Parts: sequence; C-alpha cells; structure tokens
Amino acid sequence: MLDVEAVLAQLSMFERLRPDEIGRAATRFQAEVLARGATRTFEPTPEGARMIVAVRGALAIEVDSAAGPLRSELEPGDRHGDVALLAGTLARVRATALEGEAVIATLDRAGLDAILDEVPAVALPLARELSTELRTRQDVARQLLELSAEGLRGDELRAAVDERRRSLARRGARVVRTAPRALFRRLVVQQGAEPPFWMLAGFLVSLAGARLTVFFILHFHLENQLFALVKSASDPNPMHVHHFNYGLVLIALSGLAALVPVGRKILRVLAAAFGVGCGLVFDEFAIFWNLDPDYAQQASLVAAAIAAVVLVQLVWFRRLWGALARRAWRTLRGAR
Repeated sequence: MLDVEAVLAQLSMFERLRPDEIGRAATRFQAEVLARGATRTFEPTPEGARMIVAVRGALAIEVDSAAGPLRSELEPGDRHGDVALLAGTLARVRATALEGEAVIATLDRAGLDAILDEVPAVALPLARELSTELRTRQDVARQLLELSAEGLRGDELRAAVDERRRSLARRGARVVRTAPRALFRRLVVQQGAEPPFWMLAGFLVSLAGARLTVFFILHFHLENQLFALVKSASDPNPMHVHHFNYGLVLIALSGLAALVPVGRKILRVLAAAFGVGCGLVFDEFAIFWNLDPDYAQQASLVAAAIAAVVLVQLVWFRRLWGALARRAWRTLRGAR
C-alpha cells in the first residue's frame, strides 16, 4: 500500500491532499499484481469500469472502440480512465504487463464517489480534466458545423466526419502522464533538496549566459561598447571590471540575506541568486586563480565542471554521502 500512496501523491488529481488524506484515498484503490505477459480485462459495465494507475512496471492498455482497438502504454505514475469513469463512458479495457511483473491500482465508481465525499478537494483537478474533454468535443462539433457550412461534396464531408470521429475515438485510450510539478515534488521537494536545486539551476543558467555573452562580444568586437571599462586620462589602457566581481558581490549579498529568517519562497530566490553568483565566479575562475587576464583558459571550465558535479551531489546524492560519512566516522571511532 505504501507504493500505491507514493504513486498517488504524484497524480495531479491528488496534488492538493495531505499525506493522511492520500492514505485514506489509497484504501479505496485495489492493488493487483500482473505477471509478465498477463492481461487483466475490465468489462464495459458500470460495475467493471475502472480507473487504472500504473504503480510499478510498464503496461500496455488496449481499449475497444468504434474505430477499432486503441493502444497506449503506461509507466509508473500514469493513469487511464478517470474521465471515462466520471462520464460513465463504458468500453472494454485490457491491461497487459510488458517487461516484467507489474502492479496496478484500480478504482471503481463507488470508490471514486467515496473519495469525493471524504476529500472534496479532489473535485477541482477532476473538473479541470472534464472541462478540457468537453472543450475538445465542442471544438470537434464546431469544426463539423463549419464543414457543413462549406458546402462540401458528400464524399468529402463524409471523409471529414469520419476523421473527426476517429480523433474522438482515439481519446478513449488517452493516458494522463505524471505532471511536471509532481516529478519536481518527487525528485526535489520530497528529498529536501530545493535550495541546492535552485543553486544548481542558477549556476547553470549564469554560466551558460556568461559564456554565450562573452562569445558574442568577442566575435563581434563589442568590447568597448559592452565591457565594463574604467577609463583614465593618464592611462591609455582602461581597466576591465571582470564579471567575477559581480559574482562575488552577489554571493556575499545572497549569503548574508539567507541568514535572516525568511520564508521558503524567498529562500528559493536567494539560492538561485547564490547560484548565479557562483556561475559568474567560476566562469572566470582561472583569471583570478592564475592572475592571468586571458578569458580562454581551460582551468575555468574544469573548475566550473567540478562545481556543477558538487551541486548535483548536493541535490540528489547528499543523503548517500552523508550516510557514508557517518559510517566512516563510526568506523574510525571504533578503531580507536
């Protein structure tokens, strides 16, 4: 059941729910295990209609329709049949495990009604999906009216109507994929890695932007117009203020501001600003490390790559490295 709860937490229809509410909703689902190649058939009756959620493994679904069998594939976190379950659209559905053992969670209409009664917030994302489906069907109806008004010949009008009928039928096998917000929540937020993630994002954007900007400036010889130059009447060579200076100032300001108790949204901005500053600094790392004003030094790229790897470790592997560090510390203490 824990696997089912984790997958349900990724669905857009449950994105507004608390963990305890998701746990209660999960009790309304029925988990089933399908061996490789096994098929589970859901009959086109009110009692047999189901919403299908892929929990583990890859699945192929086949839906009978007026246009013939329609096929789609589901990955963990994908779902099929929620709109059909709400609208009462009945069709025979076959779910087949593809690459190995698969786990599905199914929900009938009685279970969906119970969830809506217990947690009314689920109705909001479902209403959005229903409105999207209704708008699609209204667009098809409008297109048919326009085609009829065009005065097409009988065979042309018949072909256009058949094409739109097939288009609507294909929606019967539509699969709702895991939303990007749910993926972000699972891969970043639930890992407690939001600040380092925004640092990494700011770092990569800043580094790429600085490299691209300097390339265009040097390529089109815009140094005198776009470089920050401090000119002096007694010195014919103006002093160039490198952008790593701006990066150092940005790092200092965002780091100091982060020491003040602030909300999560402000902390995201400060983490991204810190990453932008790091990108500006590491883009010219070799300039102040070697005291060499040549921009095209490989040491800067090496340092930037190392910084990016460290940030990636902080985002997705810090728990691993923390556990290894604690294990090493306990081992050293035990050796003493």
